[in-house]
Amino acid sequence: MMILSTSTSFEAFFGSAVAHELTFYLAAVVLVVLTAESCIKLLNRDTFGITVGVYVTVFGWYFVDPFINPEEYDYLPSSSLGQSYGQILLFLIGFRVFTPVAIRWILRRRSSGVFDTRLTPEQILRGVAALWLVLFIIGIARMGGDVMGAVFPLDGRAGPTMWGRGAVESGPSGFLISFAGYLFNAVTAFLGVLVFFQRSIAWRLLAGAMFAITLPYFFFAGARNHFLAAVMPFILTYLFYGRHLLILKLAILAIAFFCLNEGFKFVTAFRLGGFREVLASENPYELLGEDSTIRGLNMIEELCLVNTYLETGAGSPAYGAKYLNELLNFIPRMIWPSKPMLGIDYAKWRGFETVDSAEGELGVNTTVAAGMIGGGVLNFGQIFGPVAAGILMALWVGLLVRWWEQRKSLLRLVLFMLGAGLTFNLGRDITMLVLWPAIFAYFFVRLAEMRATKRFRQLPQLATVVPANAGPMQVIAGRLSQ
Repeated sequence: MMILSTSTSFEAFFGSAVAHELTFYLAAVVLVVLTAESCIKLLNRDTFGITVGVYVTVFGWYFVDPFINPEEYDYLPSSSLGQSYGQILLFLIGFRVFTPVAIRWILRRRSSGVFDTRLTPEQILRGVAALWLVLFIIGIARMGGDVMGAVFPLDGRAGPTMWGRGAVESGPSGFLISFAGYLFNAVTAFLGVLVFFQRSIAWRLLAGAMFAITLPYFFFAGARNHFLAAVMPFILTYLFYGRHLLILKLAILAIAFFCLNEGFKFVTAFRLGGFREVLASENPYELLGEDSTIRGLNMIEELCLVNTYLETGAGSPAYGAKYLNELLNFIPRMIWPSKPMLGIDYAKWRGFETVDSAEGELGVNTTVAAGMIGGGVLNFGQIFGPVAAGILMALWVGLLVRWWEQRKSLLRLVLFMLGAGLTFNLGRDITMLVLWPAIFAYFFVRLAEMRATKRFRQLPQLATVVPANAGPMQVIAGRLSQ
Protein backbone atom coordinates (compact mmCIF):
# COMPACT_ATOMS: atom_id res chain seq x y z
CA MET A 1 0.00 0.00 0.00
CA MET A 2 2.82 2.42 0.91
CA ILE A 3 4.71 1.62 -2.33
CA LEU A 4 1.52 2.18 -4.35
CA SER A 5 0.91 5.50 -2.58
CA THR A 6 4.49 6.61 -3.23
CA SER A 7 4.22 5.65 -6.90
CA THR A 8 0.98 7.63 -7.21
CA SER A 9 2.58 10.67 -5.54
CA PHE A 10 5.48 10.62 -8.02
CA GLU A 11 3.10 10.34 -10.98
CA ALA A 12 1.07 13.28 -9.65
CA PHE A 13 4.23 15.31 -9.07
CA PHE A 14 5.61 14.87 -12.57
CA GLY A 15 2.27 16.07 -13.90
CA SER A 16 2.29 19.17 -11.68
CA ALA A 17 3.50 22.69 -12.40
CA VAL A 18 6.61 22.36 -10.23
CA ALA A 19 7.98 19.45 -12.30
CA HIS A 20 8.12 21.66 -15.41
CA GLU A 21 10.50 24.23 -13.90
CA LEU A 22 14.17 24.02 -14.88
CA THR A 23 15.27 25.88 -11.75
CA PHE A 24 13.67 23.14 -9.62
CA TYR A 25 16.07 20.58 -11.07
CA LEU A 26 19.05 22.95 -10.89
CA ALA A 27 18.38 23.66 -7.21
CA ALA A 28 17.81 19.95 -6.53
CA VAL A 29 21.12 18.96 -8.18
CA VAL A 30 23.05 21.60 -6.24
CA LEU A 31 21.37 20.48 -3.01
CA VAL A 32 22.29 16.84 -3.64
CA VAL A 33 25.91 17.73 -4.45
CA LEU A 34 26.30 19.92 -1.37
CA THR A 35 24.65 17.30 0.84
CA ALA A 36 27.01 14.62 -0.50
CA GLU A 37 29.97 16.92 0.19
CA SER A 38 28.84 17.46 3.79
CA CYS A 39 28.30 13.73 4.36
CA ILE A 40 31.79 12.94 3.06
CA LYS A 41 33.30 15.59 5.33
CA LEU A 42 31.29 14.23 8.25
CA LEU A 43 32.65 10.73 7.66
CA ASN A 44 36.15 12.22 7.43
CA ARG A 45 35.65 13.83 10.85
CA ASP A 46 35.56 17.35 9.41
CA THR A 47 33.31 19.70 11.39
CA PHE A 48 32.17 21.32 8.15
CA GLY A 49 29.94 18.26 7.84
CA ILE A 50 27.58 19.87 10.36
CA THR A 51 26.23 21.85 7.39
CA VAL A 52 24.26 18.74 6.43
CA GLY A 53 21.65 19.85 8.96
CA VAL A 54 20.93 22.98 6.89
CA TYR A 55 20.67 20.99 3.67
CA VAL A 56 18.21 18.58 5.28
CA THR A 57 16.25 21.63 6.44
CA VAL A 58 16.11 23.06 2.91
CA PHE A 59 15.00 19.69 1.53
CA GLY A 60 12.31 19.25 4.18
CA TRP A 61 10.75 22.69 3.86
CA TYR A 62 11.17 23.39 0.13
CA PHE A 63 11.22 20.06 -1.73
CA VAL A 64 9.00 17.60 0.14
CA ASP A 65 5.60 19.31 -0.08
CA PRO A 66 5.45 19.49 -3.91
CA PHE A 67 5.79 15.68 -3.94
CA ILE A 68 3.12 14.93 -1.35
CA ASN A 69 0.69 17.73 -2.26
CA PRO A 70 1.45 18.48 -5.95
CA GLU A 71 -2.06 19.71 -6.70
CA GLU A 72 -1.60 22.58 -4.24
CA TYR A 73 0.85 24.28 -6.64
CA ASP A 74 -1.13 24.20 -9.88
CA TYR A 75 -2.65 27.63 -9.19
CA LEU A 76 0.76 29.31 -8.97
CA PRO A 77 2.17 30.94 -12.12
CA SER A 78 5.07 29.08 -13.73
CA SER A 79 7.22 32.22 -13.57
CA SER A 80 6.69 32.47 -9.80
CA LEU A 81 7.71 28.85 -9.19
CA GLY A 82 10.77 29.22 -11.43
CA GLN A 83 11.80 32.41 -9.66
CA SER A 84 11.38 30.85 -6.21
CA TYR A 85 13.52 27.81 -6.96
CA GLY A 86 16.08 30.17 -8.43
CA GLN A 87 16.12 31.95 -5.07
CA ILE A 88 16.69 28.61 -3.33
CA LEU A 89 19.68 28.17 -5.63
CA LEU A 90 20.96 31.61 -4.57
CA PHE A 91 20.49 30.67 -0.93
CA LEU A 92 22.48 27.45 -1.34
CA ILE A 93 25.33 29.19 -3.13
CA GLY A 94 25.44 32.03 -0.60
CA PHE A 95 25.36 29.59 2.32
CA ARG A 96 28.15 27.43 0.88
CA VAL A 97 30.37 30.43 0.13
CA PHE A 98 29.96 32.20 3.48
CA THR A 99 29.95 29.17 5.83
CA PRO A 100 33.76 28.65 5.85
CA VAL A 101 34.20 32.37 6.48
CA ALA A 102 31.67 32.32 9.32
CA ILE A 103 33.24 29.25 10.92
CA ARG A 104 36.75 30.75 10.85
CA TRP A 105 35.51 34.07 12.23
CA ILE A 106 33.55 32.52 15.09
CA LEU A 107 36.24 29.98 16.06
CA ARG A 108 38.89 32.71 16.22
CA ARG A 109 36.92 34.67 18.77
CA ARG A 110 38.16 34.22 22.30
CA SER A 111 35.88 32.12 24.48
CA SER A 112 34.93 33.17 27.99
CA GLY A 113 33.57 29.70 28.73
CA VAL A 114 34.95 27.42 31.43
CA PHE A 115 35.39 23.85 30.25
CA ASP A 116 37.19 22.28 33.24
CA THR A 117 34.25 22.42 35.64
CA ARG A 118 34.63 18.73 36.52
CA LEU A 119 30.86 18.50 36.87
CA THR A 120 29.72 14.89 36.59
CA PRO A 121 26.68 13.95 34.50
CA GLU A 122 24.82 13.22 37.73
CA GLN A 123 25.59 16.66 39.15
CA ILE A 124 24.41 18.33 35.97
CA LEU A 125 21.25 16.23 36.01
CA ARG A 126 20.51 17.25 39.59
CA GLY A 127 20.69 20.92 38.64
CA VAL A 128 18.53 20.45 35.55
CA ALA A 129 16.04 18.29 37.47
CA ALA A 130 15.71 20.92 40.20
CA LEU A 131 14.98 23.60 37.59
CA TRP A 132 12.52 21.28 35.82
CA LEU A 133 10.69 20.59 39.10
CA VAL A 134 10.40 24.30 39.95
CA LEU A 135 9.02 25.13 36.50
CA PHE A 136 6.69 22.11 36.56
CA ILE A 137 5.24 23.16 39.93
CA ILE A 138 4.73 26.72 38.68
CA GLY A 139 3.03 25.39 35.55
CA ILE A 140 0.69 23.19 37.62
CA ALA A 141 -0.10 26.16 39.85
CA ARG A 142 -1.03 28.19 36.76
CA MET A 143 -3.41 25.36 35.86
CA GLY A 144 -5.13 25.64 39.23
CA GLY A 145 -3.47 22.49 40.56
CA ASP A 146 -4.76 20.30 37.74
CA VAL A 147 -1.80 17.93 37.26
CA MET A 148 -3.42 15.84 34.52
CA GLY A 149 -4.57 18.97 32.71
CA ALA A 150 -1.04 20.36 32.87
CA VAL A 151 0.60 17.21 31.46
CA PHE A 152 -2.21 16.37 29.02
CA PRO A 153 -3.79 19.62 27.71
CA LEU A 154 -6.36 17.70 25.66
CA ASP A 155 -8.24 20.83 24.61
CA GLY A 156 -5.23 21.95 22.58
CA ARG A 157 -5.17 25.63 21.78
CA ALA A 158 -8.83 25.95 22.73
CA GLY A 159 -8.06 25.39 26.42
CA PRO A 160 -5.54 26.52 29.03
CA THR A 161 -1.97 25.26 29.06
CA MET A 162 0.88 25.66 31.53
CA TRP A 163 2.58 28.44 29.58
CA GLY A 164 -0.29 29.77 27.48
CA ARG A 165 -0.85 33.51 27.35
CA GLY A 166 -2.49 36.21 25.25
CA ALA A 167 -0.93 37.16 21.93
CA VAL A 168 -0.37 40.73 23.17
CA GLU A 169 0.64 41.22 26.80
CA SER A 170 1.37 44.70 28.09
CA GLY A 171 2.23 43.72 31.66
CA PRO A 172 5.28 41.96 33.08
CA SER A 173 3.40 38.65 33.35
CA GLY A 174 3.50 38.06 29.60
CA PHE A 175 7.29 38.36 29.49
CA LEU A 176 7.75 36.09 32.52
CA ILE A 177 5.37 33.44 31.15
CA SER A 178 7.19 33.43 27.81
CA PHE A 179 10.54 33.22 29.57
CA ALA A 180 9.41 30.27 31.68
CA GLY A 181 7.87 28.51 28.68
CA TYR A 182 11.03 28.70 26.59
CA LEU A 183 13.17 27.71 29.56
CA PHE A 184 10.91 24.70 30.20
CA ASN A 185 11.40 23.73 26.53
CA ALA A 186 15.19 23.95 26.90
CA VAL A 187 15.23 22.02 30.18
CA THR A 188 13.18 19.23 28.61
CA ALA A 189 15.67 19.00 25.74
CA PHE A 190 18.54 18.88 28.26
CA LEU A 191 16.90 15.94 30.02
CA GLY A 192 16.59 14.04 26.75
CA VAL A 193 20.30 14.43 26.06
CA LEU A 194 21.47 13.72 29.62
CA VAL A 195 19.72 10.32 29.58
CA PHE A 196 22.60 8.93 27.51
CA PHE A 197 25.38 10.07 29.84
CA GLN A 198 24.17 8.90 33.25
CA ARG A 199 26.47 6.25 34.70
CA SER A 200 23.85 4.45 36.78
CA ILE A 201 20.48 2.98 35.87
CA ALA A 202 18.72 4.94 38.62
CA TRP A 203 19.85 8.32 37.32
CA ARG A 204 19.14 7.26 33.75
CA LEU A 205 15.61 6.25 34.69
CA LEU A 206 15.07 9.52 36.54
CA ALA A 207 16.14 11.61 33.52
CA GLY A 208 14.06 9.45 31.19
CA ALA A 209 10.99 9.66 33.43
CA MET A 210 11.09 13.47 33.63
CA PHE A 211 11.63 13.68 29.88
CA ALA A 212 8.73 11.31 29.14
CA ILE A 213 6.37 13.05 31.58
CA THR A 214 6.93 16.38 29.83
CA LEU A 215 6.56 15.33 26.17
CA PRO A 216 2.73 14.98 26.17
CA TYR A 217 2.43 18.63 27.18
CA PHE A 218 4.31 19.80 24.07
CA PHE A 219 2.42 17.39 21.82
CA PHE A 220 -1.11 18.24 22.94
CA ALA A 221 -0.39 21.97 23.25
CA GLY A 222 -0.31 21.89 19.44
CA ALA A 223 2.99 23.68 18.71
CA ARG A 224 4.99 21.29 16.55
CA ASN A 225 8.13 23.44 16.72
CA HIS A 226 8.22 23.24 20.54
CA PHE A 227 7.75 19.48 20.45
CA LEU A 228 10.57 19.12 17.90
CA ALA A 229 12.80 21.40 19.98
CA ALA A 230 12.31 19.02 22.90
CA VAL A 231 12.63 15.70 21.08
CA MET A 232 15.17 16.35 18.27
CA PRO A 233 18.20 16.71 20.62
CA PHE A 234 17.25 13.34 22.12
CA ILE A 235 17.10 11.76 18.65
CA LEU A 236 20.43 13.26 17.55
CA THR A 237 22.16 12.20 20.77
CA TYR A 238 20.84 8.68 20.32
CA LEU A 239 22.21 8.63 16.77
CA PHE A 240 25.70 9.69 17.88
CA TYR A 241 25.96 8.23 21.37
CA GLY A 242 23.42 5.40 21.56
CA ARG A 243 24.88 1.98 22.35
CA HIS A 244 23.07 0.02 19.64
CA LEU A 245 24.47 -1.09 16.30
CA LEU A 246 24.21 1.57 13.60
CA ILE A 247 21.76 -0.48 11.51
CA LEU A 248 19.48 -0.89 14.54
CA LYS A 249 19.70 2.83 15.28
CA LEU A 250 18.66 3.69 11.75
CA ALA A 251 15.73 1.27 11.94
CA ILE A 252 14.57 2.74 15.26
CA LEU A 253 14.94 6.29 13.90
CA ALA A 254 12.89 5.38 10.82
CA ILE A 255 10.11 4.10 13.09
CA ALA A 256 10.39 7.24 15.25
CA PHE A 257 10.07 9.58 12.27
CA PHE A 258 7.12 7.58 10.96
CA CYS A 259 5.40 7.99 14.34
CA LEU A 260 6.22 11.73 14.35
CA ASN A 261 4.71 12.09 10.90
CA GLU A 262 1.53 10.28 11.88
CA GLY A 263 1.27 12.14 15.18
CA PHE A 264 1.69 15.54 13.54
CA LYS A 265 -1.20 14.75 11.19
CA PHE A 266 -3.46 14.61 14.26
CA VAL A 267 -1.84 17.70 15.78
CA THR A 268 -2.47 19.72 12.63
CA ALA A 269 -6.06 18.53 12.32
CA PHE A 270 -7.22 18.78 15.94
CA ARG A 271 -5.03 21.27 17.84
CA LEU A 272 -7.58 24.08 17.47
CA GLY A 273 -10.54 22.11 18.78
CA GLY A 274 -8.86 19.60 21.06
CA PHE A 275 -8.06 15.89 21.08
CA ARG A 276 -10.83 14.46 23.27
CA GLU A 277 -12.88 13.18 20.34
CA VAL A 278 -9.80 11.56 18.81
CA LEU A 279 -8.85 9.75 22.03
CA ALA A 280 -12.43 8.55 22.51
CA SER A 281 -12.70 7.19 18.97
CA GLU A 282 -12.20 3.50 18.26
CA ASN A 283 -10.59 4.35 14.93
CA PRO A 284 -8.99 7.83 15.07
CA TYR A 285 -7.93 7.67 11.42
CA GLU A 286 -11.59 7.82 10.39
CA LEU A 287 -11.69 11.33 11.81
CA LEU A 288 -8.70 12.37 9.71
CA GLY A 289 -10.18 11.35 6.40
CA GLU A 290 -8.64 9.40 3.55
CA ASP A 291 -6.82 12.34 1.99
CA SER A 292 -4.89 13.34 5.11
CA THR A 293 -1.29 14.19 4.29
CA ILE A 294 1.57 16.08 5.89
CA ARG A 295 0.70 19.78 6.11
CA GLY A 296 2.80 22.80 6.93
CA LEU A 297 5.95 22.07 4.92
CA ASN A 298 4.83 24.40 2.11
CA MET A 299 7.54 27.04 2.39
CA ILE A 300 8.08 27.01 -1.38
CA GLU A 301 4.44 28.08 -1.76
CA GLU A 302 4.98 30.84 0.80
CA LEU A 303 8.11 31.95 -1.06
CA CYS A 304 6.06 32.31 -4.25
CA LEU A 305 3.48 34.36 -2.36
CA VAL A 306 6.18 36.52 -0.75
CA ASN A 307 7.47 37.36 -4.24
CA THR A 308 3.94 38.25 -5.35
CA TYR A 309 3.51 40.38 -2.21
CA LEU A 310 6.53 42.48 -3.18
CA GLU A 311 5.89 42.55 -6.94
CA THR A 312 2.32 43.81 -6.58
CA GLY A 313 3.47 46.69 -4.40
CA ALA A 314 1.58 45.45 -1.35
CA GLY A 315 4.85 45.54 0.53
CA SER A 316 8.47 46.54 0.08
CA PRO A 317 11.78 45.15 1.37
CA ALA A 318 12.38 46.12 4.99
CA TYR A 319 16.18 46.30 4.55
CA GLY A 320 16.81 44.36 7.74
CA ALA A 321 14.14 46.03 9.86
CA LYS A 322 12.18 42.80 10.25
CA TYR A 323 15.28 40.95 11.45
CA LEU A 324 15.99 43.81 13.86
CA ASN A 325 12.43 43.63 15.19
CA GLU A 326 12.91 39.89 15.73
CA LEU A 327 16.15 40.56 17.62
CA LEU A 328 14.52 43.17 19.88
CA ASN A 329 11.30 41.24 20.40
CA PHE A 330 12.44 40.15 23.88
CA ILE A 331 11.81 43.67 25.24
CA PRO A 332 8.56 43.58 27.24
CA ARG A 333 5.69 45.61 25.83
CA MET A 334 5.33 47.44 29.15
CA ILE A 335 8.79 48.96 28.46
CA TRP A 336 8.25 49.40 24.71
CA PRO A 337 4.49 49.95 24.21
CA SER A 338 4.85 50.56 20.46
CA LYS A 339 6.89 47.40 19.87
CA PRO A 340 6.16 46.19 16.31
CA MET A 341 4.01 43.11 15.92
CA LEU A 342 5.83 40.49 13.90
CA GLY A 343 4.47 39.45 10.50
CA ILE A 344 1.13 41.26 10.79
CA ASP A 345 1.22 43.15 7.46
CA TYR A 346 2.00 40.03 5.46
CA ALA A 347 -0.67 38.02 7.33
CA LYS A 348 -3.27 40.68 6.52
CA TRP A 349 -2.30 40.61 2.84
CA ARG A 350 -2.66 36.82 2.91
CA GLY A 351 -6.27 37.27 3.99
CA PHE A 352 -6.13 36.54 7.72
CA GLU A 353 -7.22 39.97 8.93
CA THR A 354 -10.09 40.08 11.41
CA VAL A 355 -12.27 43.01 12.45
CA ASP A 356 -13.51 41.19 15.55
CA SER A 357 -11.16 41.98 18.43
CA ALA A 358 -12.45 38.95 20.26
CA GLU A 359 -11.04 36.70 17.52
CA GLY A 360 -7.56 38.11 17.42
CA GLU A 361 -5.77 40.65 19.58
CA LEU A 362 -3.27 41.18 16.78
CA GLY A 363 -5.83 42.18 14.15
CA VAL A 364 -5.38 38.79 12.46
CA ASN A 365 -6.64 35.34 13.38
CA THR A 366 -3.28 33.75 12.60
CA THR A 367 0.24 34.75 11.66
CA VAL A 368 1.99 33.27 8.62
CA ALA A 369 5.59 32.06 8.52
CA ALA A 370 7.30 33.25 5.33
CA GLY A 371 10.00 30.58 5.54
CA MET A 372 13.75 30.75 5.99
CA ILE A 373 14.33 32.13 2.49
CA GLY A 374 11.07 34.08 2.31
CA GLY A 375 12.09 36.00 5.42
CA GLY A 376 15.30 37.03 3.68
CA VAL A 377 13.30 38.20 0.65
CA LEU A 378 10.99 40.28 2.85
CA ASN A 379 14.05 41.89 4.43
CA PHE A 380 16.45 42.44 1.52
CA GLY A 381 14.52 41.84 -1.68
CA GLN A 382 14.35 39.11 -4.27
CA ILE A 383 18.06 38.98 -5.16
CA PHE A 384 19.98 39.82 -2.00
CA GLY A 385 17.35 38.37 0.35
CA PRO A 386 18.16 34.68 -0.27
CA VAL A 387 21.87 35.42 0.10
CA ALA A 388 21.22 37.29 3.38
CA ALA A 389 19.29 34.27 4.70
CA GLY A 390 22.22 32.06 3.65
CA ILE A 391 24.64 34.27 5.57
CA LEU A 392 22.50 34.07 8.73
CA MET A 393 22.37 30.27 8.49
CA ALA A 394 26.15 30.23 7.92
CA LEU A 395 26.61 32.17 11.16
CA TRP A 396 24.34 29.71 12.95
CA VAL A 397 26.39 26.76 11.67
CA GLY A 398 29.56 28.56 12.79
CA LEU A 399 28.13 28.81 16.30
CA LEU A 400 27.20 25.11 16.25
CA VAL A 401 30.74 24.21 15.18
CA ARG A 402 32.12 26.29 18.04
CA TRP A 403 29.92 24.46 20.58
CA TRP A 404 30.92 21.12 19.05
CA GLU A 405 34.61 22.02 19.39
CA GLN A 406 33.92 22.70 23.08
CA ARG A 407 32.27 19.31 23.65
CA LYS A 408 34.92 18.25 26.19
CA SER A 409 32.47 19.89 28.54
CA LEU A 410 29.24 17.89 28.76
CA LEU A 411 27.35 21.15 29.23
CA ARG A 412 28.63 22.42 25.87
CA LEU A 413 27.86 19.11 24.19
CA VAL A 414 24.26 19.31 25.42
CA LEU A 415 24.12 22.90 24.16
CA PHE A 416 25.29 21.74 20.73
CA MET A 417 22.67 19.00 20.58
CA LEU A 418 19.94 21.50 21.48
CA GLY A 419 21.14 23.94 18.80
CA ALA A 420 21.42 21.21 16.17
CA GLY A 421 17.90 20.08 17.06
CA LEU A 422 16.56 23.61 16.51
CA THR A 423 18.09 23.91 13.03
CA PHE A 424 15.16 22.26 11.27
CA ASN A 425 12.72 24.66 12.95
CA LEU A 426 14.67 27.58 11.45
CA GLY A 427 13.48 26.42 8.02
CA ARG A 428 10.03 27.76 8.88
CA ASP A 429 11.45 31.15 9.85
CA ILE A 430 14.77 32.54 11.04
CA THR A 431 13.38 34.05 14.20
CA MET A 432 14.25 34.46 17.85
CA LEU A 433 11.01 32.65 18.66
CA VAL A 434 12.79 29.49 17.48
CA LEU A 435 16.14 30.27 19.10
CA TRP A 436 14.99 31.29 22.59
CA PRO A 437 15.39 27.77 24.06
CA ALA A 438 19.05 27.73 22.93
CA ILE A 439 19.63 31.25 24.25
CA PHE A 440 18.19 30.49 27.68
CA ALA A 441 20.10 27.19 27.71
CA TYR A 442 23.32 29.09 26.99
CA PHE A 443 22.79 31.37 29.98
CA PHE A 444 22.04 28.32 32.14
CA VAL A 445 25.31 26.72 30.96
CA ARG A 446 27.33 29.87 31.67
CA LEU A 447 25.87 30.16 35.18
CA ALA A 448 26.63 26.50 35.85
CA GLU A 449 30.19 26.93 34.59
CA MET A 450 30.83 30.02 36.69
CA ARG A 451 29.38 28.40 39.79
CA ALA A 452 31.36 25.19 39.31
CA THR A 453 34.59 27.03 38.59
CA LYS A 454 34.59 28.54 42.06
CA ARG A 455 34.67 25.02 43.50
CA PHE A 456 37.06 23.37 41.06
CA ARG A 457 39.36 26.18 39.97
CA GLN A 458 42.54 24.10 40.13
CA LEU A 459 41.27 20.85 38.56
CA PRO A 460 42.52 19.66 35.12
CA GLN A 461 40.67 19.77 31.78
CA LEU A 462 37.81 17.34 31.23
CA ALA A 463 38.22 14.40 28.88
CA THR A 464 35.91 14.01 25.90
CA VAL A 465 32.54 12.77 27.10
CA VAL A 466 31.75 9.45 25.38
CA PRO A 467 29.60 6.81 27.07
CA ALA A 468 30.93 3.32 27.68
CA ASN A 469 30.55 0.68 24.95
CA ALA A 470 30.97 3.34 22.25
CA GLY A 471 29.97 2.23 18.77
CA PRO A 472 31.14 3.49 15.34
CA MET A 473 28.95 6.60 15.34
CA GLN A 474 30.18 7.49 18.82
CA VAL A 475 33.80 7.23 17.68
CA ILE A 476 33.03 9.63 14.84
CA ALA A 477 31.28 11.94 17.28
CA GLY A 478 34.15 11.76 19.73
CA ARG A 479 36.85 12.49 17.16
CA LEU A 480 35.09 14.61 14.57
CA SER A 481 37.10 17.74 15.17
CA GLN A 482 40.40 16.14 16.17
